[in-house]
Amino acid sequence: MTEQPKAGRPVTNCPKELLDRLIQAANDILQEQAADADFSVSELAQRARISKRTVYTVVASKEELITHLIRRGIQVATTRLETPVANVADARDVLACFLREWVAFASGPQAVGIYVMAIRERSRYPAIGAAYYRAREEQGKQHLAAWIGRMQDKRYVAAGDPALLADLALIMAAAERQRNLALGLDAQITPEQTERRIDAILQFVFRQAPA
Repeated sequence: MTEQPKAGRPVTNCPKELLDRLIQAANDILQEQAADADFSVSELAQRARISKRTVYTVVASKEELITHLIRRGIQVATTRLETPVANVADARDVLACFLREWVAFASGPQAVGIYVMAIRERSRYPAIGAAYYRAREEQGKQHLAAWIGRMQDKRYVAAGDPALLADLALIMAAAERQRNLALGLDAQITPEQTERRIDAILQFVFRQAPA
């Protein structure tokens, strides 16, 4: 005879649903604490309303969860790079949209919190810093470099090293703002200042492209 579940037993979630709950719990903590965030697996489990033991059936470590967090955060920006491009003007518009999404993510409390956590815990948990760097490279820089390479093939973007152009564009877009937030210097950047920075990046990337 098949054993019936006990009354009141919570419904078991599939791994994807559990991961979504963990990511939401981590995002909530980072949203509240930003650069002061220091969540433990126990705190994540409590926020997600699952057992600590269950956490480790979904992610092997905090580092793996951070990789998921960054991948989810960057996905909105990289999706912009899938927009069809028919000319140089389209390419400029797509890159501008990508950069706006990138700035919003990189300057947000989630990314800043992870960035600070990676620095603060580098002696105890060096894998956190490695996870942060790897996720940025794989999910952000490599996507943008591939897009720049495609635009170079169309002769919409100036010739050069796509990976280097991508790296410089991402640094120019948000690195200074992120560093200031990590240091607790909350100097506001207006939308107009962000747009000027993005325009400068566009001029840099498209500096020798055909009109």
